[in-house]
Amino acid sequence: MEEKEKIIIFGLGYFSRKLIEVLYPEWPIIGIDIKEEKIKNLKEKYPEAKFIVGDASSVLVWKSINFENVKHIVINIKDSDVSLEACRLAREVFNIEIPITIFLYDEEKEELFQDFKNINLFKPSQIIVNSILALIKRNYKIATNIGLGKGEIVEVEVSGKSHFTDRKLKHIKPSKWRVAAIYRNGELIIPTGDEKIQVGDKVVIIGDPKVLENVVNILKKGIPEFPLQFGSIVATVYADRFRKNIEELWYLYSNTRIKKIYLYPFKNFEISDKDKIFIYQKFGNAEIKNNISSLKKLIKIDNDLDIAFHVIPYNNLSFFEKFSIKYIFENAKKPFFISKGEFPYKEIKVLLNSPNPAVVLDIAIDIARMLKVDINSFYVATPKALRSEEEEQKLIEINNIILDFENIHKKKLNLKILEGNPVKKSLEYLNSSEDNNLLVMSYKKQHISIFNPSPQYLIAKKCKCSAFIIPAEEKNE
Repeated sequence: MEEKEKIIIFGLGYFSRKLIEVLYPEWPIIGIDIKEEKIKNLKEKYPEAKFIVGDASSVLVWKSINFENVKHIVINIKDSDVSLEACRLAREVFNIEIPITIFLYDEEKEELFQDFKNINLFKPSQIIVNSILALIKRNYKIATNIGLGKGEIVEVEVSGKSHFTDRKLKHIKPSKWRVAAIYRNGELIIPTGDEKIQVGDKVVIIGDPKVLENVVNILKKGIPEFPLQFGSIVATVYADRFRKNIEELWYLYSNTRIKKIYLYPFKNFEISDKDKIFIYQKFGNAEIKNNISSLKKLIKIDNDLDIAFHVIPYNNLSFFEKFSIKYIFENAKKPFFISKGEFPYKEIKVLLNSPNPAVVLDIAIDIARMLKVDINSFYVATPKALRSEEEEQKLIEINNIILDFENIHKKKLNLKILEGNPVKKSLEYLNSSEDNNLLVMSYKKQHISIFNPSPQYLIAKKCKCSAFIIPAEEKNE
């Protein structure tokens, strides 16, 4: 008869005893604890289980155990240092590759376990907190028994206040999150790019826990969250000559959900005590970082952290420094903001000549709601006499998107159709206004040259207004 796979449990506290109660009918159990009294009580209750009095960090204890046909090892010990030593013995001394689950009570020591392979960290305090939070919030559930249990998997019920409703998923620009499943009328829907979120849907979303908290607010309450769709931190360079651009950044910081500013002194600039007073008066929790030598290096910094976008101060750049803008367009992985220092804004101008105009509109509406300004959208079409059938269809699509968004948001988007060269007509339209405005647009990354120009690059350089620019993601719908 084939021997059944065994479960080994180090530490026989409350959680372990409950675990044995569930596992005992189906699995052979080996339990180890340093306290003989616990062993005695458990032997009487589970006569067919094997119990050993011993220390989980003892080489002799590990040597005495036969690890053949063991399916799983559980380590449930309050002292995280003992758990760590037990892991080291298993992996480095005895070369045991069996999966190990550790009850981690001191979460500050989580990183100490990262070097060990096939280790699952189970955090009782976090699971209890998340479970209670799910009860309190009712229509917001955090998964605790699958994945990492850190809030990276969330189920939320969509409310009528959400501006994600009746929108195709491909028109929502997710950053660090994705819609994994939709439950509607008791049925599971595996979402595609053409699926629309509806009021009452239960939506399972996965992603960065910090970002998911903000996405939940959008789905439940329709709260404008810019720039938290992308991240919570904004990074820029600092020097005296960029003071006007820093003032513009403060205007955005004061009116949006930016949570922190990273400031990198530019080139050889030294931040004085006077500068620090100015910085901390504007941005209380700003972090002053190390000097960087170029704008190219700015967009490479912290791409894996919670950076929402980078601010590029265009005013007072030298002739040669402005060449970095081309590099940024070609290589940016995150949105960036080209600051011309002209604010507060009267209107948001949205260029719909974009890889995904709906995404650009969505971001622009979020910004406009927070700044309490109007939106004017525009699209530059080929002159009617020269327009192809494909271009006619594109124009119809643009009009339909505008109608959809106006119905959803109950807000006029004031679409203006221009005809002619996209760069020339866009600049004429943008620069004809005497007001301070903000341009929002998206673009497809490409190598830029005289023979392969980028309209958005040329517009951003030559228009007098600041621009929030979103690199289009290459992804399968």
